Amino acid sequence: MGRRRKSRKKLLLRPKKTLPKIFTCPHCGAPLVNVKLDKKEGKVLVNCGNCGLEAEFNYIPGLLPVDYFNKFVDLYYQGQIKPKKEVTVSLSQLAPKTNPLLNEDQESSESFNESSEELSGGIGSEEVYGEGEGEYSEGTEYTEE
Repeated sequence: MGRRRKSRKKLLLRPKKTLPKIFTCPHCGAPLVNVKLDKKEGKVLVNCGNCGLEAEFNYIPGLLPVDYFNKFVDLYYQGQIKPKKEVTVSLSQLAPKTNPLLNEDQESSESFNESSEELSGGIGSEEVYGEGEGEYSEGTEYTEE
């Protein structure tokens, strides 16, 4: 009699880590920074699609797009490059827009609140939960007899 043959364990292949191709902007935080390599002209353009922050570098063989992005971030934090587009928001854009349908709903909810107050007898009225001996009412203590 022979031994049972061991089955081989399958090797788990881990995917290789790749460098990112789209980066996060240091100014606006949007993940829209592209690095365009132009080897023929010897230029590299790094720009943000959201705020317009951009820089141009000379192409150096051996550097990857992530290296140009790091140079771009360093220049930004040194204050040597600034965004082309300034984002301005006026107060009228921040104000809530009025919708005639919402106004009607608000008016009907206000009239509902007023009618419910009239039925309950006003805000300061005493609520009574039953009548007779041994039952609870607000403003009096509960006593058993």
